[in-house]
Amino acid sequence: MMETLRDLFQHVVTTFPARRELLRIKSGRGWRSLTVREFERATRECADKLRAAGIGPGDRVALFSENRPEWHVVDFACHLIGAVSVPLYATLPAPQVRYIVKDSGSKLLLVSGAERARTALEAVAGLDGVQVVGIDGGLAEGIVSLGEMPSLPRRQRGTVTPLAGKDLASIIYTSGTTGDPKGVMLSHSNFISQVKAVQPLFPITDRDISMSFLPLSHVFERTVDYVFFSYGVQINYVESIERVPTQLTEVRPTIMVSVPRLFERSYIKIISKIQQEGGAKRRLFEWALRVGREVKEAEWRGQRPSAFARGKYAVAKGRIFSKVLERLGGRLRFSISGGAPLAREVAEFFDIIGLPVLQGYGLTETSPVIAANLLHRNRLGSVGPVLPGVEVRIADDGEILVRGPNVMMGYWRRPEATAETIDTDGWLHTGDVGYLDTDGFLFITDRKKDIIVTSGGKNVAPQPIEGRLGATPFIAQAVLIGDKFPYLTALIVPNFENLEVRLAEKGIRGLSREEMAAHPETEALIAATVKAVNADLAVHERIRRFTLLKREFSLEEGELTPTVKVRRRVIAEKYRDVIEGMYLKTQRAGEYELGD
Repeated sequence: MMETLRDLFQHVVTTFPARRELLRIKSGRGWRSLTVREFERATRECADKLRAAGIGPGDRVALFSENRPEWHVVDFACHLIGAVSVPLYATLPAPQVRYIVKDSGSKLLLVSGAERARTALEAVAGLDGVQVVGIDGGLAEGIVSLGEMPSLPRRQRGTVTPLAGKDLASIIYTSGTTGDPKGVMLSHSNFISQVKAVQPLFPITDRDISMSFLPLSHVFERTVDYVFFSYGVQINYVESIERVPTQLTEVRPTIMVSVPRLFERSYIKIISKIQQEGGAKRRLFEWALRVGREVKEAEWRGQRPSAFARGKYAVAKGRIFSKVLERLGGRLRFSISGGAPLAREVAEFFDIIGLPVLQGYGLTETSPVIAANLLHRNRLGSVGPVLPGVEVRIADDGEILVRGPNVMMGYWRRPEATAETIDTDGWLHTGDVGYLDTDGFLFITDRKKDIIVTSGGKNVAPQPIEGRLGATPFIAQAVLIGDKFPYLTALIVPNFENLEVRLAEKGIRGLSREEMAAHPETEALIAATVKAVNADLAVHERIRRFTLLKREFSLEEGELTPTVKVRRRVIAEKYRDVIEGMYLKTQRAGEYELGD
């Protein structure tokens, strides 16, 4: 009976062959791996060392590391002794590390990498009772490594404290678009309920191979890994999302979990390459897309395509789309997308070429999955049917409410914030706006706080429009403006990579990004793109003016959260003069906010 993450560990080490490669990571030109037996040994040794260091049931252990096999070694070691793991994003600066370590009351801060070690030392300076421990040796003076830590005497090893599903397993700090992050308390039951709910829904086996590149410090990738552990799936860690394209053809995964941005960039690169090649190749690809769309649109309507259409589609897949899929490793059966809305045209494209992208939805506070599309029930544009055992209700104002075994225990040491989020009937108020269709598929329209209300009283959901702009070849990022203004405008970051190619075709070369953003040809290209997107929008949703920026919004500048969500208030303040310049003085509403 699996009730805790300790039980999940026992399931892995007793079910799958000891020599099976369970976890892998690129190391130089080769790969470093942990077999099931090595994973078990390393985890038990780590647990013994944590206990020898005075860590016991309920104590918090902070983990400041990139994705790597040792991340799960430390995490499961905590579960073996009943400690509480507190993951930190690998990119956090010292002040945020200090806040989380102090707020959580962590006794140990385990760290990887020399740069993070320096950040960790700066973060804990002056904090009593916090020891920094290196996952690797030789990180910095004064930091002892896990390997150098003493172990328990042999007679004390193997003794375990009872653990229940209701016990606290982890505190995950939300990235937050404003203010200090809150610690989300997730129990063992929260995580295990997700594993049990997901298992029957997806055709995953121990023969599957996955890639892991979304941060394990975020609940999405972490829970996905727990599901993969339960099946004995081999997990291959990639240092960053930027390295994914080069390692796809090396790992050749059968399942991949990602965020929309990866699919959007892949889509743009594929379409741009076809357009650049032109000639017969372009005409053939466009024919294949038309054939594929004919078949898929029938399937999307729940109809069976004609035999003739299916025959043409088989030719298109075998001769054309298979070559595109080879660039993604050639073995992907399906992919899962979460974290943000996926533009419909991108989802349609991948479905047509033979790679279903199953969009899901969830929050840190719900461990995280609330709903997910399935291979046999994939409704594009939705986030799928609600997970078994989870309840969803739509409030009178359109807010999505959730209740079930996946809902958090509450916010760490913040009872007032917990009471504001979870009502007396146990319904968690997500802050997202959406609806359920007649077949039980959940649709998300926007964040409640992100809804733009123009000075004319019109409500506009910005994310779907921003998603459509970002899925075009010459736009990398877009943020809609218009709260308390008479019409919509946008801050747009060009896709400089594609832009450089297009300008070179016109004989314009050697420009800096600032010069490209200011070039009349760029403005004309973006204007045409905005006009095309506007054509399908209601009058009050159309963008009247835009400003091109010379760099992407970034985590370092505080404009994005660690989960790559836009911090609208930060951007509104930083670009206040630019924003006001897109309106007449008589149209400005004075003080305004763009939401959290």
